[in-house]
Amino acid sequence: MAKKEKRLKVKRGKVNHVFLPAAVVLTGALLLLGSCREEATKEGGVPIAEVEGSVLYQEDLQRVIPLNIPAADSARLADEYIRSWIEDQLLYKQAEHNVKADERIDRMVQEYRKSLILQEYQQQLIEQKLSSGIREEDMRTFYDSHKELFILKEPAIKGLFIKAPKSAPGLEELKKWYKRNDNATLEKIEKYSFRNAIIYEYFYDHWVPLSDLDGKLKMNLNDLEHNLQSNKDFQSEDDEFCYLLHVEEFVLEGKQKPYELARPEINSIMLSQRQVSFMEQVKNDLYNRHLEMGRIKYYNKPSEQAEQ
Repeated sequence: MAKKEKRLKVKRGKVNHVFLPAAVVLTGALLLLGSCREEATKEGGVPIAEVEGSVLYQEDLQRVIPLNIPAADSARLADEYIRSWIEDQLLYKQAEHNVKADERIDRMVQEYRKSLILQEYQQQLIEQKLSSGIREEDMRTFYDSHKELFILKEPAIKGLFIKAPKSAPGLEELKKWYKRNDNATLEKIEKYSFRNAIIYEYFYDHWVPLSDLDGKLKMNLNDLEHNLQSNKDFQSEDDEFCYLLHVEEFVLEGKQKPYELARPEINSIMLSQRQVSFMEQVKNDLYNRHLEMGRIKYYNKPSEQAEQ
């Protein structure tokens, strides 16, 4: 039987909108892109605004304004970005007059630039040389060798969950079926749920944290956890709906996390270790090669001085 999860009623999550900082000039700046006439331009392209010699170009706006949004929204975001850019330029000009450039600031800028370049280069090397993922058997070995790292902080369960209207036809039959796990009965549950249920979640084939049921099952999760060892079937109701949970397997809090739940964490740990090891090898090879070529000179090596 095809193992599925069905959610007939979907709660749409809130859409996160990113609004760029505030703005002021040329409300229709983006609307003119691609159709503006040739103007006197500087090296960056068509200018949009200028503050004491610093110029903002249309190309700069193109990089920060989302595509395929309404024209009014594009214009508003363009205004906001231009205003923000102008304010930043003005504040920077004022800061330049009030903060003396010294060796400390120059050194901080140089160190920051160096760290950005190093980070970018290391990322390029990792993507080029470590494109293959971690082998499944290696993750299994790591899991078996580091059991102490993978301890459940809450119970994990396998089973199914159904939310159905109390007025749904055949509900009493469903209350009998959901406790059984034979294929024929599971087929009946699936067909019934597609016709009548509000939520049908099938997770016999994978582990889910008990907290995933928070807000779905009209039952205290602490009470449910305490009853897991003595009961596999849970029912609750409110004025409109019936809630049915069957727990086929469970692992309690404090026990070793099932491999399926630990797998993403294992993959992340092993990838990080692999990247660190790879970069250490790259730096060590680079050091030895340049040392042999005579491109590294020590004048007062601390370890040699300590031996004298």
